[in-house]
Amino acid sequence: MPQGRTRVQKTQVALAGHVRPGDHVVSEGRSIEVLRVRRAQGRKPRTGENLHLVGVDEVIKVNSLDGVRILPRRS
Repeated sequence: MPQGRTRVQKTQVALAGHVRPGDHVVSEGRSIEVLRVRRAQGRKPRTGENLHLVGVDEVIKVNSLDGVRILPRRS
């Protein structure tokens, strides 16, 4: 009987500007479900814009042009 391969959950790398509420973002080794994406107030960077990815009890601050890892959506 041939050995079956174990499925490894792959992540997708996308720009932070493409993150939507309901996505699971992998940051610092843990998965965070994004409840809300909001624009940061204050100084604008030269390129892109600052975003706050709001989770249950934490906020990730990123530029909209930074790459983030997103877990695939479960159907």
